[in-house]
Amino acid sequence: MRKLFICLILVVAIIGVFAFSACSNGYIAIEYDPTTTYGVYWYADGDYVRSSEGMSTDLFDPNKPTFIFAHGWEPDANNTSNGLVEDLITHADTVSKTGASVVNYAELLKEQGYNVALLGWFSYASDLTKLFRCIWVDFDDGNALSVRFAQELAAVMGEDYSKDIKLVGHSYGSQLAIATVYQLTKFKENGIINNSHLIPTRITLADPYLGLPALIEGWNGTISKAKISYTNEKINARAPKTLFADVVDYIVQTNDTAVDIYMGMGVASTMYYRYDGSDADFEKLSSNCSIVKSAGLISKYGDTNVHNITRDWTLVSIVESITLYDQNGDIAPSGAATDAVIKSLRGKCYNQDYKGFNVAADSMTLVDRSATKY
Repeated sequence: MRKLFICLILVVAIIGVFAFSACSNGYIAIEYDPTTTYGVYWYADGDYVRSSEGMSTDLFDPNKPTFIFAHGWEPDANNTSNGLVEDLITHADTVSKTGASVVNYAELLKEQGYNVALLGWFSYASDLTKLFRCIWVDFDDGNALSVRFAQELAAVMGEDYSKDIKLVGHSYGSQLAIATVYQLTKFKENGIINNSHLIPTRITLADPYLGLPALIEGWNGTISKAKISYTNEKINARAPKTLFADVVDYIVQTNDTAVDIYMGMGVASTMYYRYDGSDADFEKLSSNCSIVKSAGLISKYGDTNVHNITRDWTLVSIVESITLYDQNGDIAPSGAATDAVIKSLRGKCYNQDYKGFNVAADSMTLVDRSATKY
């Protein structure tokens, strides 16, 4: 009887070890709720349609590369036609400030042979103070939005998908983009997915908002001490800019991802770094990316006005396949530069030159970082 009792204890202990192991490894089902208003929306024929089982190939064709856009903070309902996603067209703010014509980027990308997907969380992105928590820590009493978007993309695209994925993030959507790729990378690392093609080969960020701790609700209470959703990695009081640099470093070192960044207004990103080597976070970020300051746009329109203009400059460079060069005649960063080119430009910093919104007329100045401060 005593031996039987000991055996039962051992069995229970073994089961407990396996249960704890599964939990601590963060195992998670690749599934999603198609009824939520947040989620992945696919573009076709002028409409943005939420992911669903058995979607038409007009929305997602597994034989085509995929372009994904992540919008950021959304205080203005004028930027959406359905209240669910930010329309992938020229931003209303850019039109009013530069006189630019409205371009339907989604339609052009479809014509160029891409699946076009949007990470839609428009109705949840209006409170700037809560966005960091929603993206990294938790959302609606469950996993953070980055985990949920990673799950949905993996579920829809599947283990057989073999084409390239290009992901563009704007403003706080840059954090969502980076966090979502981080989760996909962790899914692969932990055996949740086996298909490395589900991890974007290119991440392009337009004026990323990196977040001031003072503008994050609960930062000095629970958030700075919280764990990143699913991974259980501690934030450990790292400032958002430090966390951002750390995560980009992990993504690039793990996946050899090409990352290009186009910085704009100071309150969003330029406060974050110096070209002179004085900021350790920037040095880590720069070593993994090519980085451009929108100097010409700022000179023309003013620092506080270029946030959305930088978004559209970046998107135009992509859809119009514009190659740019620096003062030495060497190829420079643009959204249209190949992944191989962007990788070759890691550690290089540039100023965008043209004083106006005309990407085709633009050029870059490669900065001598030993002599120049931002």
